[in-house]
Amino acid sequence: MPSLHASSLAILVVATLLASWCPAVVEARETAAVVAPGNPHQRRLAGDDGDDDGTCSASSGQHSCGEAGRGSCGCPAQNLELMSSNLMPRLPVQGDTFRGIEERRLVGGLEITIYNFDQPRRLSELQLPFKILPMRRIDLTDVQVVEVPPKQALDSWFPGYAWSILICDRCKGRHLGWKFTPAGPSALNSEAFYALIVEAIDAEEEEPLAQQRFLAGLRAVGQPLAAIGLTASILSSK
Repeated sequence: MPSLHASSLAILVVATLLASWCPAVVEARETAAVVAPGNPHQRRLAGDDGDDDGTCSASSGQHSCGEAGRGSCGCPAQNLELMSSNLMPRLPVQGDTFRGIEERRLVGGLEITIYNFDQPRRLSELQLPFKILPMRRIDLTDVQVVEVPPKQALDSWFPGYAWSILICDRCKGRHLGWKFTPAGPSALNSEAFYALIVEAIDAEEEEPLAQQRFLAGLRAVGQPLAAIGLTASILSSK
């Protein structure tokens, strides 16, 4: 008969495994909108001289920019295609970087799952936090997929998937999120997916002026490699 200590240890191990496969959820919050502003850490890390100042690159036509040609850059991938067929099912998560899940309910009843992660210290001492939304497809116009060395790519928020970086060339290198590609037997299926950095606007914050200020504060600018905690030397070591 196993000892009480051994039984308790076994229960703890099982509970830990279940937590990584079935993250705890809370009741879905009413949400006015979900936006994909890009990496919120870029301006702080790049400083005021960051390359992405929110304007279109010189090679982009005026049609690429914001309304009335004011120069505010928007990458097509940031126009989220929010429908049930485009959302990924619940995914297993990396236990030591997972911070939690936000369940959101949009107008019309669509429920979406936003994942909260920190970067692992082994990849970045900054351990920056991110909120991401996994989707089957995004608009890849002007989006560059930057591959990283396999060792880093397999240290993934979603076990069994290797990550690469999504950068918008139209918006001077704005970091939008990541692509996750199946790379092992623990992948949920053989389907690659995209995880864009997102923020949710609560229904009570829907007042127009408050929403404009919220979105303005989320505009991401700067150098993507610094913000994701990777150096050029790591990328060149592939």
